[in-house]
Amino acid sequence: MNFSEYAKQIEALGRELSLEALGGTRAVIEPLLPADMLDGVDVVRDIHYGEHDRHRLDVFTKAGESHLKPVLLFVHGGGFIAGDKHSEGSPFYSNIPAWAVKNGFAGVNMTYRLAPDHPWPAGSEDIHQAVAWIHANGHSHGLDANNIILMGQSAGGAHTACYLAHPDVRNGKPHGLKGAVLLSAVYDYVTMPTTEKELAYVGPDETLYHQRSSLEGMLEVDIPLLVTMAEFDPPAFHAQTLKFLYAWQEKHGDLPWFVHMLGQNHLSVALYLGLEGDLLGPQLKRFMHEHLS
Repeated sequence: MNFSEYAKQIEALGRELSLEALGGTRAVIEPLLPADMLDGVDVVRDIHYGEHDRHRLDVFTKAGESHLKPVLLFVHGGGFIAGDKHSEGSPFYSNIPAWAVKNGFAGVNMTYRLAPDHPWPAGSEDIHQAVAWIHANGHSHGLDANNIILMGQSAGGAHTACYLAHPDVRNGKPHGLKGAVLLSAVYDYVTMPTTEKELAYVGPDETLYHQRSSLEGMLEVDIPLLVTMAEFDPPAFHAQTLKFLYAWQEKHGDLPWFVHMLGQNHLSVALYLGLEGDLLGPQLKRFMHEHLS
């Protein structure tokens, strides 16, 4: 299947975020993934980085590699109330750290606590714990803790932005990153249409939405950013990304590294990484090479 045919199938799934759209997207992409995706890759799953059952991460490194490698740490989406780093029998999201290893890095997938039992800012607090775990223990797993790129998608992007924008969620400690990648993230809860999912995480008190948003704090971030928006994202996510880009340009006079993901929907950007016609992979590889020491 060439990319044009693929994009038509993705477009036909529509822009709505639903279980049907997720299942349809996975069904289109899964047959395209190489069967040898994990060949030559060592995988250690379900390492606990904290006390909660969902404080788990998977580490992917090149088999037989003895040198520490820069890290791509991925934070999955799921609307704040669902999602996981890996499901038995599925190649997702193992495709992301596998891509990292094939391109000369190490990959780490993390999962985190979910709303409504764990509301704002639990997801970002968990990123803080995962990054701290890499700094304390990464060397014994082949991870270079001095070279971490954090990448979050959708709700994972919202947690990533909050982690960077709100130093209080990491107890005022340094973020410990060399760069961040935000895939269709949420930055401003004031203007984001509030569904039950957002309410479960951010809470019903709208007077707190400005304080809990990441938009203003993200404008002060001191590391390089790569920001993406999918062609077939829901309009609310287009609005979020464009609002952030406009605010960044107003403050800094330019734009952060930006990729408009043509032919992709909200869910497919991460799942399609590294496949034929993928726009993210080459840009992500270049971004990492330019900003890692």
